[in-house]
Amino acid sequence: MTLSAGADSLVDRLLADPPAVHAMAADDDAAIGLWSTGRDCYMLLAEAAGPATRSLETGSGLSTVLLTALGAQHTCVTPSHDEARRIKAFCVARGIDASSLTFRIGASDEVLPTLAGEPPLDLVFIDGGHGFPTPMIDWYYAGGRLRSDGLLVLDDVALPAVAQLCAFLDADPRFAADRRTAKWASYRRTGHGSLRQDWFEQPFFTPTSINWRDIPTRALRKAQRTLKGRVP
Repeated sequence: MTLSAGADSLVDRLLADPPAVHAMAADDDAAIGLWSTGRDCYMLLAEAAGPATRSLETGSGLSTVLLTALGAQHTCVTPSHDEARRIKAFCVARGIDASSLTFRIGASDEVLPTLAGEPPLDLVFIDGGHGFPTPMIDWYYAGGRLRSDGLLVLDDVALPAVAQLCAFLDADPRFAADRRTAKWASYRRTGHGSLRQDWFEQPFFTPTSINWRDIPTRALRKAQRTLKGRVP
């Protein structure tokens, strides 16, 4: 799908006037801001989305508003009622039709398995919990619902658990690398259906195929550099 001028403009409008969604400090209820990804990632999401798109994300934020404004049939999985409330209020205040947006409140490892029988997805954005093994759980359940050639996008690839998931996906023939930056990565699903496999179905996954030992150190260094430049 080619990015329309309207979608391009929408991304820039939201970046200039972003929703305040996230609690930035645990001990300060007034410190509400936004953890965000790069403009190029939002542009990719906008390129992939439209009124006919079925999308799902773990975590919430500007991406939730963007996909909603583009008319996608969007499901946002977040444990925070407050984040959902703030996003809905932002959409009302900006005249964004949120009728295509559904919030599923709860931890992704509890919510995603309950959605297994729902229709296939065109787009999955994983940007919820980043501690091991949450990104893998999100990939397993949400990525398992991707249609063939559906788009999987992972944010914060410098963090250790996400870096390990990317290293696995780079070797997994069920996914084809699409784009990558120091902040995020995207993959295309080459098949469809459940991602369940036994060890003997993964000849690509060997002790020498992925240098797991080196990933956390490299990922931690990248994460430290990334977080220094991250602006609420």
